Amino acid sequence: MLIPAADYLTYAEAVALYNDLREQDIIALVKSAGPPTFPYGEGMYYQLWIEETEAEAARETVEAFEAERISLRVLRCPKCKAPDPVPSPSPAWWKRLFYAGTVLHKCPNCNAEFPV
Repeated sequence: MLIPAADYLTYAEAVALYNDLREQDIIALVKSAGPPTFPYGEGMYYQLWIEETEAEAARETVEAFEAERISLRVLRCPKCKAPDPVPSPSPAWWKRLFYAGTVLHKCPNCNAEFPV
């Protein structure tokens, strides 16, 4: 019988955990879940399901993955890797339009602008 090992994962997180479990020869199933997305109607999040008999073997890997997932990550500039870029104070109108729904950050070190 399948049981959920992890819930509310992004696709990238689900694939990463799936691959971690595959390295231990634990077969997992990635399934969409959560509220539907537009226009396709699939779930917005993903769940990872494993066999109930393999739950104990997968517990350590899943717990380590969850601990890393909830840890605070330092935002870094993608160009120079400087930590703690600041939100761009007043981006041009076309940047606000192009990057709608995201926050544009500016690196104090190299002045690169990037969305987060």
